[in-house]
Amino acid sequence: MMNADKVIATHKAQLSALHEMTSKALVTVEKIAQLNLDTSKNSLARHHEHTHSLLSSKDIKELSKLHNNALHDLAEKAAAYNHDLFGIAVGLGNEFGELIEAQMADAQKQFVAAVEATMKNVPQGAEPVMDVVKSALTTANEAMDSVQNVVKQATESAQAQLIALSENTVKAAKASKAKAEKSVDQAA
Repeated sequence: MMNADKVIATHKAQLSALHEMTSKALVTVEKIAQLNLDTSKNSLARHHEHTHSLLSSKDIKELSKLHNNALHDLAEKAAAYNHDLFGIAVGLGNEFGELIEAQMADAQKQFVAAVEATMKNVPQGAEPVMDVVKSALTTANEAMDSVQNVVKQATESAQAQLIALSENTVKAAKASKAKAEKSVDQAA
């Protein structure tokens, strides 16, 4: 049975969870803002250096090499930025996942406790019904655990694939840069 104290306690727990999620989201916004600020500062410094290099180039070969290097560096920096941004998002997702798992476990415990309290008031001779209810609760708990494990495995797999994609993008940009430098040198 739900009484006023249990309802109030449930609302307090939900408010605490909401506060915790909001705090985690704000920390993530700070991390993204800092990443963007750092990226902007670094980009401005690279642009300054690149402009000076372009203005001091002596021939078309050097100009072409500077241009190719700038494009490849840009690709590498974009991949690194996306990797960092993804890492921040994954961190928030993991924290939210842990909080949600804890909330679900608590709700599940409360539900089981309520069912057990109700079952105590079942009249004599209803044991077969109680056994069915207990079996259904056990099956539901096992199904919930199974679903949570599948979601966790899928999330981990997606994260691993995105990290590999990011790393491969950086490798491809470096390989492309080396190839472009080689072709510029051969053209000379």
